Amino acid sequence: MKSIQFKSLFFMAMMVVLVTGCTKDSDATVDEPLNTLFAENFNDSNLSSSGWITYAQTGTKQWSQGIYKGDGYAQFSSYGSGQPVNVSWLISPALNMDNQSGEKLYFQSCQDGYVHSIDNSLELYVSSDYDGVNFNNANWVKVNFTCPTQDSTRYVYINSGFIDLSKYTGTLRFAFKVKGTTSLSGGYQIDNVRVFY
Repeated sequence: MKSIQFKSLFFMAMMVVLVTGCTKDSDATVDEPLNTLFAENFNDSNLSSSGWITYAQTGTKQWSQGIYKGDGYAQFSSYGSGQPVNVSWLISPALNMDNQSGEKLYFQSCQDGYVHSIDNSLELYVSSDYDGVNFNNANWVKVNFTCPTQDSTRYVYINSGFIDLSKYTGTLRFAFKVKGTTSLSGGYQIDNVRVFY
């Protein structure tokens, strides 16, 4: 008899623990689906037709459109330039940051397997005062992201991670800056660019 009473009491105690340990619906948080503010797969015939601006800061090489098995991407390489250094920018179309909140940038990048020097680099910048014409009059702020290195597997895309842009207001542009240190240096590719909120 004591054994049955003990088992009953134990069962009831466990039920109390289980019931009181449950999370109320009002306490649970569910991630909201993300909205897309901007999307670019680079499948158009050229970069400028979709609003991108290319700017050769040093040397003459610029970002260009590439395609492989029907998949487009933006690409840059100093190969064959005959110049000791090339620095080129790929600047996004303007984004209005005032109509939504919580913006995050995401993209994928890779290197072509010939980036053998740490002096060759891919960087990300943002500007809230670039007018689309006067590059040198704008303030560009460097932003960290997960980037391919000279040790990355060639042509394997790396996710940038979600880059928080929510503190910016007004008109914003982001830009990919690439540096090639010799005319034989390798290059980088960018694809699947998204700004979510």
